[in-house]
Amino acid sequence: MQNLITGLILLIFTISLYVIYFRKDRSKVKKSIEKSKKIFVQNSVRLFAIFLIISLLDKFLSKEAVGNFLLKFSGLKGILLGDIVGAIMMGPIASGYPIAKYLFDHGAEVGLVSAFLLSWVMIGIIAIPVELKELGKKFTITRNILAFFSIIIISLIMEAIL
Repeated sequence: MQNLITGLILLIFTISLYVIYFRKDRSKVKKSIEKSKKIFVQNSVRLFAIFLIISLLDKFLSKEAVGNFLLKFSGLKGILLGDIVGAIMMGPIASGYPIAKYLFDHGAEVGLVSAFLLSWVMIGIIAIPVELKELGKKFTITRNILAFFSIIIISLIMEAIL
């Protein structure tokens, strides 16, 4: 509900700005709206493709299948694999919790589960094309590499602490 209210406030604010600037310079506002429509359509197609891939992965890869695969590994190898599998599967964090619970219930190490959940949220291989377009090649590559290695370090720390 909070997201809906925030979205509505931002929408009203944006429309208000368009009305104010429309009175000052109609031609610039019209150009802006045309460019916005083009970007909206392009990004909508990309986001639709991403959500389609995520839903297909979610539908065909059950938590048991993913969990049983990851349970075969432990230690640094398990952390690396949890990092990679989480990055491939990506999605809202809430949909990763059932897999994490399954892993814990079947004896997975804390480091593996931590790596899986962290990369589920921080790295999104499926979303890289959108990130490349919107944020640039240098930023995307740097962010994902730093995230990958940070996840390994955090998971090792979690393993040592817990």
